[in-house]
Parts: sequence; structure tokens; C-alpha cells
Amino acid sequence: MILKLAWRNIWRNKRRTLITTASVFLAIFLALFMRSMQIGTYARMIDNVLRAYTGYIQIHKKGYWEEKDINNSFELNDSLQSRLSEISNIIGIIPRLESFALASNDQKTKGAVIIGIEPKTEDKMTRLSELVIKGRYIHPNDSGIMVSKRMAEYLDIKVNDTLVLIGQGYHGVSAAGKFPVKGIVHLRSPDLDNQFIYMSLSMAQEFYSAESRITSLAINLENPDKIDKTAKRIKTFIDHDKFEVMKWEEMLVELVQYIATDNASGLIMMGILYVIIGFGIFGTILMMTMERIREFGVMISVGMQKIRVGSMIALESVFIGMLGVATGVVVTLPLLFYYVQHPVPLTGALGESTENYGFEALLCFEPPGIYFLNNALLVLLIVFISMIYPLQKIARMKIINALRHKV
Repeated sequence: MILKLAWRNIWRNKRRTLITTASVFLAIFLALFMRSMQIGTYARMIDNVLRAYTGYIQIHKKGYWEEKDINNSFELNDSLQSRLSEISNIIGIIPRLESFALASNDQKTKGAVIIGIEPKTEDKMTRLSELVIKGRYIHPNDSGIMVSKRMAEYLDIKVNDTLVLIGQGYHGVSAAGKFPVKGIVHLRSPDLDNQFIYMSLSMAQEFYSAESRITSLAINLENPDKIDKTAKRIKTFIDHDKFEVMKWEEMLVELVQYIATDNASGLIMMGILYVIIGFGIFGTILMMTMERIREFGVMISVGMQKIRVGSMIALESVFIGMLGVATGVVVTLPLLFYYVQHPVPLTGALGESTENYGFEALLCFEPPGIYFLNNALLVLLIVFISMIYPLQKIARMKIINALRHKV
């Protein structure tokens, strides 16, 4: 009975109900759309760097991360690899030799990060072969190199051209050589795409006179949510006097801080949005109550309990809130599913500005998840809070004043 009355009552004034529903719908739509874009873009940033560079966990010589010197390299032994392979959550162990060199072509020179990789092992984690846009992917004993797209453009170098590399090898040995360019790779992170050169691990070890040595072991995980447990497991058998185990959050502190700051600003904007919508919902519920004071007085005078009148008002408010939430979710879902598959490229000045900060000029979206439920419950919470004053008004109502329409 109360349910039927509440449902009919909200349609007695259709304009008011539709306006309130529209305000709730707009809040849900903007909140879900903005939150999906934030979370999706953060995930893309992290994935670009983790897959192309750090991995979820890294093992390297103690002090290497603070001073990335090839002298801080180490010899990889089979015992360490076998112990790591025993951990079920680890699906990839990627050895790398990383150092710096000057890359030169004709009159142009640029500092580069040289990454020595095991092509097959590397490709399993980074899918680097899929990023080759010209030429081909290198093989284990290849004498050639792959150059990142932006670096190739700066040096004006093409596939089959020869690039001169000059650097410093292990223990100060001179490192210099000419290398044919076998492929051009387009890395998703603009910062990495501007400085990376890949060569086979064996060739890098020969170039830097660092036979059998590597600078890091990048570890890929099956379930990233278990990163803490996996890192603790690794630390139980690692030699802490020689090596250190670092999670990606510890290595990419600046990225973590950027995401935290941007996320906080996004939550503040959502908070402001919900405050505005909250006042709109409260105003509507208050109006629904005050303009019907006489009606409530009549209902109570003929025997209807105040608690039933209050329940009716509460249900009317919940119906309006649920209508707004439902329409917001129904409209938002197909849009999000589309944009998850088709990220929005940023062009013009905005795209250039984004890339200047070292991020991919792309707005990505997160598939519907727990944030959907959180925002829907938040709107309903606002509706419940908005009920408090009207319900108190009905509880304290004097019938004689209500029949005279006195507040």
C-alpha cells in the first residue's frame, strides 16, 4: 500500500520529479565517466612503463637504482633463476643490461639508453615485436639494433642505416661501435620513445665489455594484486648484502606521486559535483514535504500513523534517487564500453602538452567496476541524508497546524 502511494505520488508532479531525476542522472553520468577516464588513463600510464621498462618487480645490485652505472652490474647465476621460477605468480624473468651512450648519425648526436635484451624472453613480457613499425624484430645473435621512433626521427635515421654508438664500458673500458638499424619501434610512453635503443643481450655485453653480466632482472607477474606477497617471498632467499628487490611503486615514485595528486584533484571535483547535486535533491524533497503539509495533516487526522507518512516520503525520495541512478548507469555503460575499446587521442596543443610531460597523448577508459557501485551508493546516501529534515518535520507535526497549512 505504502509502495503504491509513494510511486503514484512522485508522478503527481511530473516536472519536479523529472528535473530531480535529471540532476541525479547528470551527477551519476559525469561522475562515472570522469572516474572511468581517470582510472583508465592511470592504468595505461602504469602499463606503458611497466611493460616497456621496469616490470612489476626488479632485482638488481644494491645501490644500482640510485646510481645506474654499468659497474653496478652482476653475474646472473642459474640458482637465482631456478628459485624465482618456483614462485607460481612469476610468469616472466627478463634479464637486461642497461647503460648509456651517445648515438650519432651524420651531424646529429643524442644521448641514448641502451637496453641489452634476450629478444624471445623480452617479447613475452613487453610484446616488443608488436611495436615494430618499420623493419624487423631483432633475434638473439643479431648484430643490429632497434631504435625508438622519436629518437630515429631526431637522428634522421632509417632501417638499414648505420648508427654510431660511443659510451663507457665495464670498469671504464671504452665502448664504441657501428650498428646497422634493423627496426624502428614505437614505444607508447613518449619519454621512453625518445631515448631507447635495443640490442641483443650478448651484443650489449660484448659492446660494454661486460661478459655474462646484467644490470637488472625484470619480473612479470600473473596476478599484480599479489605483488607484495611475491616481493616478500623473493626477499626470503635473496642476498640483501648484494642485491635489492624493488616493486614498481618504489622505482616509479614520481609517477605514483603524479597519479596520487591528480586522483585527489579529481575526487575534489567529484565532491563539489555531489555537493551541488545534494542541495538540489534536498531542495526537491523539502519542497515535496512542505507543499503537502495539509495533505499529511488530513492523512494523520483520519488515522494514518506518522511513521507511515514518513515511510511514504522516504520511499518517494528513494524512487527518485534510484530512477536517476538507473538512467545514469544505463546511458553510461554503452558509452564506456565503446571508449574502452576506442581510446580518445589528444591532438593539437593539448596532445603536445601531454607528451611534453612524458605521457601518451591518449585518454583511456576503465571497464565498469567497483567504482560504479561506489558512486551509485554515494548518490543514494545523499538521498537518505536529504530525508532527515523532512522526516523530523513530519514527526514533530501538530495536526491542527498542518490542517491550517502552518509550518
